Amino acid sequence: MFNDIRIANNFWEALQLQIRVIYALMLRETKTMYGRSSFGYLWVIVQTAFGIVVFWGIREVMGAKTEGIPIPVFLITGFTAWNLFSDSLNKLMAAVNANTALLYYSKVRHFDLFLSRVLLCGATNLVVLVLMLTAADFANIDIRVSNLYPFIVAWMLLMAIGSGLGMMCCGLQRYLPSVGILVSMILRIALFISGVIFPYSAIPADYQFLAEMNPIFHLIEYSRESFSYSYTVSFVDLRMVSMVALMCLLAGFLVETGTRKKVDLV
Repeated sequence: MFNDIRIANNFWEALQLQIRVIYALMLRETKTMYGRSSFGYLWVIVQTAFGIVVFWGIREVMGAKTEGIPIPVFLITGFTAWNLFSDSLNKLMAAVNANTALLYYSKVRHFDLFLSRVLLCGATNLVVLVLMLTAADFANIDIRVSNLYPFIVAWMLLMAIGSGLGMMCCGLQRYLPSVGILVSMILRIALFISGVIFPYSAIPADYQFLAEMNPIFHLIEYSRESFSYSYTVSFVDLRMVSMVALMCLLAGFLVETGTRKKVDLV
């Protein structure tokens, strides 16, 4: 009995220490990722708002409509979900290089660096989403929050896929420093084919299978169901996307841990 109590106390103390480490790293990463000035956070909002306004204007000129959800809400949910994925990938890819000195502390591990960054990415983009939806509401744009389950599931899976790919690229960078440039190019193209700007229903039937092969397209479209009573997507396959997320996490963990010898040798 006393052994069980001792084990429970040790576990609780270890958990508290881990939480303090992650919290401290998140505070440090806010300065690393966004700078010491509050303008760093403001730029995140301005950048997202600029993209939304530009593509909103383009769609209005073209007369494009989205059934069941206002265009501003469609774009806000699309851009914030995309930013969550791309930020998770990019920030985790650079997590170790930006914090190598911290790994000399016995309490800080690679996992702590990755977890603190992805949590910060999630919190930042959630704040941006809330602020932009609030602004849209003040502008008398119809926003109807229904069931938050699709939003929560979609964002968790987006963070998982982004984290897995980010850890994988973090490991590959040790042998191929140009990986970051390649990832940046791919993400610029992927923005236009991941459901951020146009819905699944706008794709010609002969090419819809291409969208169905993109797990990010599934998740961005699925997250929008939480912000409309009538916007539904029938093609979403959560089982497939969950398997992709799990595979990305496993591959990222294996590649990142397997390439640490490169750093140790250097």
